[in-house]
Amino acid sequence: MTGAVVALGDSISAGVGDAVGPGCVHGPGWAAHLATLLGAPGFRNLARNGARSRDVVEAQLPAALALRPELATLVVGGNDALRSDFSAAAIARDLTATVAALVDVGARVVLATLPPIGLFELGPAPVRRVMRARVESINAAVRRAAGPVGEGVVVVDVRAAVVTAGARAWHVDRVHPSPLGHRTLAVAAAQALWQELSGPGLGMPGRGPDDSPWDDLLALLAPPPAATPPVAERLAWLAFAGVPWAVRRGRDFLPGLARAVVDDLRAGVAAAQVGVGSAEECPAATRAA
Repeated sequence: MTGAVVALGDSISAGVGDAVGPGCVHGPGWAAHLATLLGAPGFRNLARNGARSRDVVEAQLPAALALRPELATLVVGGNDALRSDFSAAAIARDLTATVAALVDVGARVVLATLPPIGLFELGPAPVRRVMRARVESINAAVRRAAGPVGEGVVVVDVRAAVVTAGARAWHVDRVHPSPLGHRTLAVAAAQALWQELSGPGLGMPGRGPDDSPWDDLLALLAPPPAATPPVAERLAWLAFAGVPWAVRRGRDFLPGLARAVVDDLRAGVAAAQVGVGSAEECPAATRAA
């Protein structure tokens, strides 16, 4: 490709969980690796740790538009899901505005749907239901923001992209991709662009689905991903980094999560009561008949 790539979003695009050396000229993160795969002459990473959808619209988008990129990537919503004031409608509004503005300046856009947040998959069923529902509402907003196929926007399913890598695709925090996960996601994005948005200037000269397996492109991204940390190292991370992070975030997040779980449980009880009432009414109706 002939133009620059710009990354917007949160810590996933900022590169948390990745490991790179001097061979990675654009730095860490799946978006940086995607720029390498596409042969982009320039790359700018505007993504920031902790960013929410409103941060993208208010701070990152103006900077991205000023750069007039050929391609922009955007992954956001995970931090919104971890807030008491979570609003799927606000995320949808911010995503739609961001995508429309980027397309208006001639940029192609890569969006990504989120997988269930691994940290909460370890929790009790009510917590899993609430967090999965939030993630799915974010993903629905992503798909709506993308619009019709062929309009200059592609959507990459992160969960499907890294499924073959299994647990090795995830950082020890079970929230961010691992070095292997970042690289695998970059290849999936490159493949999606090649298949859906192929055109002049986009792609890798001499490469494509018929020239070489897409998996071989991982070899272009040096250094190779590190091995999965041993159990002792993961437990140490949980004690000295994971738990303190959860405590800090919990001051805002836990009250909202508790309310959401209570609402979910109440909805389940109400649905069960309706079912019981309907079942009890059926014999009476039969006798009346």
